[in-house]
This record gives sequence, structure tokens and C-alpha cells, in this order.
Amino acid sequence: MEQDYAANGILSKHKPFALPGSKVHYARDRDFDVQHVKLELTVEPEKKKLEGAVHVTLSPIIDNVTRLEFDTVDLDIEDVKLSLGKISSFENTGRKLIINLDKALKMSENLTVSIRYSAEPRRGLYFIGPDKYYPDRPIQAWTQGEDEDSRYWFPCYDYPNDRATSEMIATVPSKYTVISNGVLVETKEDKAKGTKTCRWKQDIPHSSYLTSLVVGEFSLVKEKVDDVELQYYVPKGREEDAKRSFEKTPKMIRFFGDYFGVKYPYPKYAQVTVSDFIFGGMENISATTLTERTLHDRRAHLDFSSDDLVSHELAHQWWGDLITCRDWSHGWLNEGFATYSETLFKEEDLGKDEASHFIMREFDTYVEEDSERYRRPIVSRTYIDPTDLFDRHLYQKGGLVLHTLRYYLGEELFQKGLRNYANTFREKVVETSDFRRAMEEATGRSLEGFFDQWVHHGGHPEFKVSYDWDDNAMIAKISVSQTQNGNGETPLVFQTPVDVSFTFAKGVQTRRVMVTQRDETFYISLPERPRDVEFDPGNWVLKTLNFDKPKGMLLYQLTNDKNAVGRIRAAQRLAKHPTEDVIDALKTVCLKDPFWGTQAEAAKALGVIRTSSALKALIASLKIKHPKARRSVVKALGEFRDEDSAKALIGILDEGDASYYVEGEAARSLGKTRSLKAFDVLKKNLRKESFLDVIRVGVFDGFAELKDPEAIPIVTEWTRYGKQHPAREGATKALGKLGEGRPEVIDHLTRLLDDPWFRVRIESCIALGELMEPKAVAALQRLIDKELDNRVKRRAMEAAQKIQAGREASTAFQRLRDDVDKLREENRQLKEQLNRIEASKEKPARKS
Repeated sequence: MEQDYAANGILSKHKPFALPGSKVHYARDRDFDVQHVKLELTVEPEKKKLEGAVHVTLSPIIDNVTRLEFDTVDLDIEDVKLSLGKISSFENTGRKLIINLDKALKMSENLTVSIRYSAEPRRGLYFIGPDKYYPDRPIQAWTQGEDEDSRYWFPCYDYPNDRATSEMIATVPSKYTVISNGVLVETKEDKAKGTKTCRWKQDIPHSSYLTSLVVGEFSLVKEKVDDVELQYYVPKGREEDAKRSFEKTPKMIRFFGDYFGVKYPYPKYAQVTVSDFIFGGMENISATTLTERTLHDRRAHLDFSSDDLVSHELAHQWWGDLITCRDWSHGWLNEGFATYSETLFKEEDLGKDEASHFIMREFDTYVEEDSERYRRPIVSRTYIDPTDLFDRHLYQKGGLVLHTLRYYLGEELFQKGLRNYANTFREKVVETSDFRRAMEEATGRSLEGFFDQWVHHGGHPEFKVSYDWDDNAMIAKISVSQTQNGNGETPLVFQTPVDVSFTFAKGVQTRRVMVTQRDETFYISLPERPRDVEFDPGNWVLKTLNFDKPKGMLLYQLTNDKNAVGRIRAAQRLAKHPTEDVIDALKTVCLKDPFWGTQAEAAKALGVIRTSSALKALIASLKIKHPKARRSVVKALGEFRDEDSAKALIGILDEGDASYYVEGEAARSLGKTRSLKAFDVLKKNLRKESFLDVIRVGVFDGFAELKDPEAIPIVTEWTRYGKQHPAREGATKALGKLGEGRPEVIDHLTRLLDDPWFRVRIESCIALGELMEPKAVAALQRLIDKELDNRVKRRAMEAAQKIQAGREASTAFQRLRDDVDKLREENRQLKEQLNRIEASKEKPARKS
């Protein structure tokens, strides 16, 4: 398929993804193939240290290997031994362990390298425990290896393009539980020493970043699905929350096994919840680690679910663990697949409307990053650290491209191709071309053009569509334009099939058109004038869509479209028509539509319309039963700076709501009303405890919207180390909105750059970047120089760049003003000269 790209002269409006210092990365070379990794460790959680040995069995890939290198960071190497031959020397550089052999190894000559070491890791293996600020925090040790952090806690080949079986033998104080990959083979107690030794064995090979070790005190909840033992490790006393949070795991395992064409491949699946985890979850092979934040009570369960996180990490047991990306630039084969698996399970479990609505929200998440931070191809090789790639392009856009591919191929061929890919490459490392070829082999379709435009280039089509009807010829005219700013990164034209639906009194007809040009028109003969027309009614194609339909058609679609996507689009488009009939229709949908997502979008549209009638409609809609829809109504009330709106919101906060999230949204919206009563009401609601502090965070957001300087000391106090982390994160974010022109806020945010909790450091970076404070650049640079978490480092770099760009823009603007002032002065002087010349001409001549 021929592809049309714009000339290089067109400039992109998007910020670049690659930051200064970025380099092009390719898959790493290998001299040897790791066969098996055996760890024998003594872990002391209270002392935050470990010691022991790793035994790496390997086989040279080439002849004459005289030197072996392992990745090691901050490890004290005590001794190195070989099962075959001797070493002449070894060197620990602080980044690498280099072992020089006394004689060369031959290809396929197996060798076991035993390395004795000790460590107090700063990354990779995290020790947590109580202190004076958090006296109730449990004592735990847990690992997080992705992307390349296993090297911080054991010597290894730390890159995804190698796979090995593994064994974990861990000795810990007797009161602790040890969880690792694979099957627990044996546990031995040493009562004299007060220790126990647990041996876990993982027989399916995996990359080093998937090696897991968790030590702590847990309750274990078990169940079984087919031949797989399910294990849920949670804090003692949270057993019921575990059942609530993980209740759909058996259904997920069966569904994914059937859909992917490969049954769950391991004898057990553990989900281990730990405190202060630095990600939502980590798909360690057969033993996922999850944030404790996913455990929730019955009230939170009204409108919060662990299903998306649980299904994502479970899907990784196929996409990422059984099949692993060869290098990080192809990480979407792990993350995009797991993200789309969330949609697949949601469709299976809750139906197509829920899945379609979820896809719409996934697009919103991706496009926010694409428009506000940067644009990049899904497969990108130029970066500083692999964590740069773990973004919304990798996750959400990767999943959305799979959604589009599913439409492009059709359900039957998509599943056939996916199953071929899973069976062909199980227990192997892959790159995008492997996936493409597997899909092509199974379907007979050439997909090079599809992958070129959607995966290897950035952006998406931005469609502008119009409809016209020729009554005499009985022909519908559909005009389609692509308005995206094409450049070398973004295609000027995306070529894709798209469905167009026509609704008549007795049913719906759908025609498929092939979009191949930037501007084109399709003429479609129909039996009668349609009551409604929709472009891509199933929302399969990754895109933005501007389709300006007549109000009457939109009103019909709002109440008659059987597809929730259509009703939601109608509600969104009707926000441009602030008439009484539209408000009445939106109110009816708010109250009566069978799907909460449509109710929510109707409420949002009423908030956009923002008339007195729209306000009355929203207040009447507060009785909606579904908490997610009710939350949207409450959010829309924040669009009105009106005492009636404030009164309704205060009523919710005073009387309470069944949903934590509705109360949190009420606090946020109350601040937006700027009511004189808001400050005291918000302050009173700080006392409310809630799941993940959602009410308190809503209060902080309300203070930020209120912009009352009296809130600054209150919000500042809640950033203090010792408060709950979700509240601290929300308070830090709010300070960024309250801090404009306030040096004391800038100083506090600068101090928070040194906070122990990484999410507070991230929020501080973002806040300082938004405030555009030049004095913060030096502090941000210090953070960049010392920070170990590359997510924080990137945010600091982006904030510093933003401030610098703002400073340069301000300087340029000042130069422009100076030039204009200079030009005005020169113009004034020139006018004076001209006036003098004219005046001299007008003087009467002297008589001779």
C-alpha cells in the first residue's frame, strides 16, 4: 500500500519526545545464553540488607569467549567461582562485574558461574518498615525489576532478550512469608536460629526483570480454577477486601486462555499486595505484585473496581512473560497487549457498551499526552532511559491500535492471528515484525502498511466529516477530510476502512468505505432519506472526529441509537445547541438512559450549555442511582457559578453520599462555584476519611479552584511527610494551582523535590513547571543529577525545559516590544522631520 507523507518543511505543533541526552538504542549483543539462575539469599528486612550467592548456568553463543560480563550496581562482590576452568581475575566496576577466564570457552559448552555477594539496595529490592512518621507501616521487602533494576539486587544479564529458568532459595526470620516465581518446593525451619528457608522453582524460562521476591507478614486466601492454584496475599484483616478485589480472577484466566489460544501456562498464579509499591502492579512471572491501594471496601466497590488492574497484570502472563519484547522499543508488545486485554475482558464480562465506553476513555487518556506533552511513534528507539517509553503511547495507544486492527481484520481473523502469534512465539523474545508476520501468516492479509502508519509513525487521523442528502437522486453525500498536520512523523493521509451507518424507520444499513486521500467524497445510494447518519459507529478506528450533524438528527440519535457510542456522541455534539428542547432531551437521558456512560455524557453536556434551565436539569438529575453517572452530574454542577449549584453541592457534602467519589467530586465542584460559603464547607470536610483519600483530595482541588490564599497553609500542612500519601499527592498538586505569585509556595514546592515519596516529587516537578518559576530551575537540575527514579527525572527535565522555554519566550517578547518601541520612536522622529519639511514649504516667499 502506498503511503503519502508531507514534505519535511511542515512543522509539527507537538513537543518532541526525545529530551536532550537521548540516544538511539538497539537490542543488546549477547556472548552467552543464560540457561538457569539459582539465587541463595539471606534476607534481613529489619536491617534492610541481603547476602548470598547467585549461580548462573550459561552456554556460550560463539566460540572463544574469554570474558563474561554481568550487570551489577551497588553490589559488594565477595567471590566468584566457575564450575569449569578457572578465572584469571574479576573486576567490579560499580556497573559491571567483569570476569576474565583463564581459557576460552567453546560454543555450547555449559558453565555455571557462582557469585557470592551482599547488598543494601537502593533500587530493585525495596525494604520498607515503620518509622516515627509512619509507625504502622509493615516490615516488608519486595522487588521491582522492570525495566533494568534487577541488577541492583543480584548479578545478572539484565536485558529482556534472554530467558532462563530460575530458582529462589530465601532464608528469612520465621515470622515472615516468602513469595517468589513458580512453585514452592519446600520450606525448612531452623528453630535454633529462628529462621526458615523457602525454595521456589520456576520451570518456564523468563527474562531477568520478571524475577520476584516478596518477604513480609501476609494472610493467604486461596482458590482454584481448573488445575491452577490462585493465591492472594494481603495484609492480615483484609481477607474480605481480597475476595472483593480479586473475585473475577478465575473468570479472567479461563477467558484469556480461550481467547489467546493458550491455556494459562503455569501451575499457580499469585497476586501479592504490598505497601508503598512504586507501580500499580508488576507482572512477575506467575507471581504478580500489586499496590495495596487496589484493596477496597464495600463502599468503594460501588464505583471502584480492581478488574482493570487485575486483568492487565494477568494478561501479562501471556504478553510479556510467556512472550517477551526483544528490546524496550517494542515494549508495546507487552504493555499495549495487556492494556487491550482489559477491554477484551470488560466486553466479555460487562458487555459491549461498557467496553466501548472504556475505549473512548482510553483514547482521551492517550490524546491528552499526545496533545499536551509530546507525540511519538509507538516503536521509538531514541530515549534516555527505557522508563521514558512506559507512557500512554505504549499502553493506551498500543491498545487502541490493536482495537483498530481487530476491526481491520474482523473478529475471526483477529483471534486466529493472535492465537498463531501466541503459539508460534511462546517462550521466545519478539519484536513488532514478528507479530506482524504471525498475523499475516494466519490471515493472508498484508499488514505492512497498517503497521507503518499506526505503529511506526506518530499521531492519528483527525477526521472532519459532513453529510448532505440529494432528495431527487436518493443519494447520501459523505465528505471526509483529514486535517492532521502531517510531517515526517505523522502521516498526511491515513489509509483505513471506515463504516458509515444509515438509520431508517425499519432498521440500520452499514456501508464500508476505504479512506485513501486527504479529501474525498463518497456517494451512497439509499432507499430513502435516513433519519440518522454516523461515521465509524462502532468507534473502531483510532481518530478524532468532527461531524457536525443537524440538531434534529442529533436529537433522534440521542434517544434512538441502540449503540451507546452513538448516544454518547449525540450528547457531546448537542452541547453546541443550548436550546430548551435540547436541554429537555439531555435531562431525560440523564434520568432514564439504560447505560450510565450515556447518562454521564448527557450531564457533561448540560454543564457545557450552562444556562439556568441546564442547571435545573442537573439538580433534578442528582437522584440518578448509578454512582458513576451521579458523579458526572455533580461534576457538571461545578460549571455554574451560581448559589443554587453551590447549595446542591453543600447538601451532598453535609448529608453525605453512598459513594466516596461523589462526595469528592462535590468538594471539587463546590470550589469551582466560588461560593462565599465554600471555604468553610471544604475545610469541614477535610475530616472525612475515605478510600484513597478521594474526598480529601477533592477538597484540595476545591481549594485550588476557589483560589483563596487562606487555603495555602491548610493545603501545605497536608503535604507534610507523615500524612497519607494519596492526600499528600493531591495537596502538592493543589499547591501548584494556588502558588502563582507566592514565593512561600514556590519555596515549599522546591523543598518537596527532596521528599522521600516519589509521587510527591513528581507532583512537585509538574507544579513548578506549571508555575513557570525561573528560580526553580536550579533545584530541578539538582534533582535531575541525583534522582534514581527515571520517571521523576523525566518530569524534572520536562519542567525545567518548560520554564526555560517560557523564559526565552518572555525574553523574545521583551525584545519584540523593545523593537516595536524603537520602531515607534524612529517613526515619531521621521514624522517630526516630515512635519518640519512640510512647514518650511508652507512659509511665504520673501519679497524681492
